[in-house]
Amino acid sequence: MSVSQSALTRDALRVTRAGHVLQQGYQQLRDDVQQQPSVHQDDTGWRVHGQSAWLQVFKTPQSVVYQIRTRHTHAQLQELVPATYQGTLCCDRFSTYDHGSLADVKQQKCLHHVIGSCKQALNVQLQQAGRGRAYPRKLLVDFQAALGLHQRFHLGYCTLSEYQRLGRELTAQIETRLDQSCRSKENLRLQKGLVKHHQRGNLLRFLADPLIEPTNNAAERALRPAVIARKVSQCSKTTAGSEAFAIFKSLTQTARLRGLDPFQILLDHRINQNTR
Repeated sequence: MSVSQSALTRDALRVTRAGHVLQQGYQQLRDDVQQQPSVHQDDTGWRVHGQSAWLQVFKTPQSVVYQIRTRHTHAQLQELVPATYQGTLCCDRFSTYDHGSLADVKQQKCLHHVIGSCKQALNVQLQQAGRGRAYPRKLLVDFQAALGLHQRFHLGYCTLSEYQRLGRELTAQIETRLDQSCRSKENLRLQKGLVKHHQRGNLLRFLADPLIEPTNNAAERALRPAVIARKVSQCSKTTAGSEAFAIFKSLTQTARLRGLDPFQILLDHRINQNTR
């Protein structure tokens, strides 16, 4: 017997059929996202039929779920994170997450992105005359201190009561800066963006609860295997192919997250299917 690429591809595409055991396992992972205490979400570019699309990842403590969609709006996000989600959504500051339908979903904006905005504002101010550079510099120090506090707690260098006390102090200090009058357009732009998220409770939520991650690193790391696949595969030639990729990638990455053998997981599923 000889094995051809086309035969392997046709067999792989069977997972997209309703009732396939891998399809069922994938759906179970998707349903489980809503039950988790936190989910990290991020996106990257993809192509289907040569047209622009988005590969989305949803990383929870127990699973990694991918999906590929031709649009990138709140509707695609809410396929896995509905308006009734009770956990915390960790994400960046893309406008999709600010849609009104997600107003009741607790969020934690990635602090690395916030720190990057402070650095950008500082670099602009350094090229201009005046004292405007002090504002982004002080905010930068505050956010770096907040990130450092979270890291020290998880390294065991401070107790929960100490963490919460220092968190309240940092929150009050940052709030004072966000109420400060700014003249520079760059500082006003920075301040306006931060105030918007802080008023919704999505900027410093982790300072009240150290179990909340202050960054979206988990989702960004989960995207790396898919990005590597994108470079060597030229993405998906068909819609069914993109769905099959999402199923296989979700099951194998979840297996790795749980310390299981991805190949054995797929093999066991196939054995279960053949014995039915």
